[in-house]
Amino acid sequence: MYVSEHDDLFEALAAVAESKTPLGAWNLRKIFSGKGIHVSEATCGRLLRTIEDAGYVESQGRRGRVITNKGLKALEEWRQRQVRYKSQMAFAQSLQIKGASELKDVLVARKAIESETAYLAATHATDEDIERLQSIIEEHKKAYATGVPATDENAAFHRAVAFAGKNKVLAAAVDIIYRHPDVLRALEYIRNQVGSVLVEDHVPILDRIIARDPEGAKREMLAHIENVIKDVDTYWREWMSPSGEQE
Repeated sequence: MYVSEHDDLFEALAAVAESKTPLGAWNLRKIFSGKGIHVSEATCGRLLRTIEDAGYVESQGRRGRVITNKGLKALEEWRQRQVRYKSQMAFAQSLQIKGASELKDVLVARKAIESETAYLAATHATDEDIERLQSIIEEHKKAYATGVPATDENAAFHRAVAFAGKNKVLAAAVDIIYRHPDVLRALEYIRNQVGSVLVEDHVPILDRIIARDPEGAKREMLAHIENVIKDVDTYWREWMSPSGEQE
């Protein structure tokens, strides 16, 4: 098993924290080996010195190192980051598109998340946020008028709405969705095939945000995503196989 340069430091810190006695390089190598992490005793010594220099552990002479309060705090923060990362990866995996039903699952999730980001944007957006949204819509209109794919502008609009809502958790969820290539490519292709124009749905959302109308912004975002769901249904009904799945 291989761990990154960053993670192996915290794996070493976790080993020190879990040890009932001060931990030295030889015992750390043994613990790592039991976890399938294969490093030399010299490397373990370097890891211990590095986390000691950071103030995460302190030396007990030849007996080894013990964790400090600073180390305990750093270890807890690292573990929380690991949990968040695993959750993000699981969320990203759920966005794999294999057919109409899975694409609609993503859109239903978007309804729940983005109706709230639109509501919050109408409540919390700054003048700078609104100018950014207006600029994105203008760029989207230009792209559409010249026949250039506007996947980036579409994603940028939804990210900017989420950012304007000032909720970091919802913004992170939206960012994951709009970084996923399967979702973006599938939706742009489908809407082009059925003749829909994404930017036309975005304008009323922004109008309600500018008007500081949270319920209106939420309603327009829901209408927008409902339109996308209808386009998916139309595409699969008219362009795909009778089974409703891609041939």
